Amino acid sequence: MKRLLLFVTLVLALLAPAAGPSAAAPDIQVLKNEATANFAKNVMFSLEAKSSSRITEVNLFYHEALEIAVNRAYPTFTPGSQVSAEYSWDLLPGEVPVGAEVQYYWVLKDANGQQFKTPPQTVAYDDTRFQWQKVGKSNVDLFYYGSNQARAQKLLNAAVAALAHIKDQIGVSPNKTAKIYVYDSKDDMGPALVSRSQSYDEMTTTLGVLVSKDTLLLLGSAEGATQTIAHELTHLVVGQATQNPFQAPLPRWLDEGLAMYNEGSLPGYNKDALDEAIATDTLISVRSLSAYTGDPNQVNLFYAESYSVIDYLLSQYGRDKMVALLNDFKAGAYQDDALQKVYGFGLEGLDAKWRAWVGAPARQVAPTPEPNLDTA
Repeated sequence: MKRLLLFVTLVLALLAPAAGPSAAAPDIQVLKNEATANFAKNVMFSLEAKSSSRITEVNLFYHEALEIAVNRAYPTFTPGSQVSAEYSWDLLPGEVPVGAEVQYYWVLKDANGQQFKTPPQTVAYDDTRFQWQKVGKSNVDLFYYGSNQARAQKLLNAAVAALAHIKDQIGVSPNKTAKIYVYDSKDDMGPALVSRSQSYDEMTTTLGVLVSKDTLLLLGSAEGATQTIAHELTHLVVGQATQNPFQAPLPRWLDEGLAMYNEGSLPGYNKDALDEAIATDTLISVRSLSAYTGDPNQVNLFYAESYSVIDYLLSQYGRDKMVALLNDFKAGAYQDDALQKVYGFGLEGLDAKWRAWVGAPARQVAPTPEPNLDTA
C-alpha cells in the first residue's frame, strides 16, 4: 500500500502544474489564503482570489509535511473574475499526529488556460485542549500540561538516557529532534489516537505509541512509563535510520526486537513464555516473526523471541554488524539478502544458529518425498 501511495504521489507530481514564474499568471491576485486546524475535527482551508480573466478552476493540494503522499481536493466555487472557495478536511481520530504540520497550496486556472500556484504554506495541528509546556535537552523536546514539571523532567532524562543507550548498543541516533507529548490519562490521550473499534478502545490502554517519524505519545501516569519511552524511541530512531525510497518496512522481529532490547531486561512474563517454548520445542520460526502473530496467545512469545534474536546477534556479532544490517535495510534490501551480506546466513540460518544458542533442539524439517518414477 505504501508503494502504491508513492506511485500515486509521483503521478500527482507529474500532473500538478509546474512551479515558478513561467507558470504563474500575473493578473491573478490572492486576497485571502488561510487554514485553521480544529483538533480531532478538521482542517478548514479558505481562499479568495480575483483576476482580470474568468477563474474557471480551483484545486487544493494538501498533506502532512513529513509524508510523501499528497491529497487533492476540488472545492465547490462559482467561476468568475473573483472567487471564494472553502474545503474541510474532515479528520478521523489520530489521522493527523499531534504537533504535525499540514502543508498546502492552491492551483487556479483561468479562461485563457493560464495556471497560478500559491506558495506552499503550513498550518500547525496542535492539541488545543491543553496548555502545553515544553522541556528540552539534547535532541528531545518533551511537552506536558498541568503541574507535573517534576515528572516531565524525569521522563525527559529517561528519554535522553534511552537515546544514549540506543547509540551505544545499536549504533544509531535520531536525525531530527524527537518530540514526546505526555498525557495525564487514557481519556485525555484517546482523541489523539487512531481508533480501532469502540470495544477495543474501551478494553485496552495504550501506554505509548509512535505517531509519526519524529513524534510519540506517552501516558505519563502509567507504571513503567520510562520503559515505554525507551521502547518507542527505539522505533523512532531505527525508523529514521532505515527510511528508504521504496517505503519498505523492517521485519517485525528486527523492529520490535530492538525496541524490546533497549527497554532493558526481558520482562518475566515474556521470559516465561520463551522458556516454555524452548522446553516444549514450540518456538516460532524467525521467518514467521517477520510479521506480527495473529494468535493472541503467542503475543508474549513473539516479543520474547524478537528480543532474544536481537540479543543473540548483538552478543555474538557486535554492534558494527547491526549498523551494517540497518544500513542495508535503508538501501531497500530484502531481509534474506541483507542477513546473507552482513552475517553470511539468511533467515533459516539465523533460525538454526539462534535455536542452538538458546538451547533448543534443531528444527525438524519434513523430508522431501521421493519422486514417483513408476511409468508402468
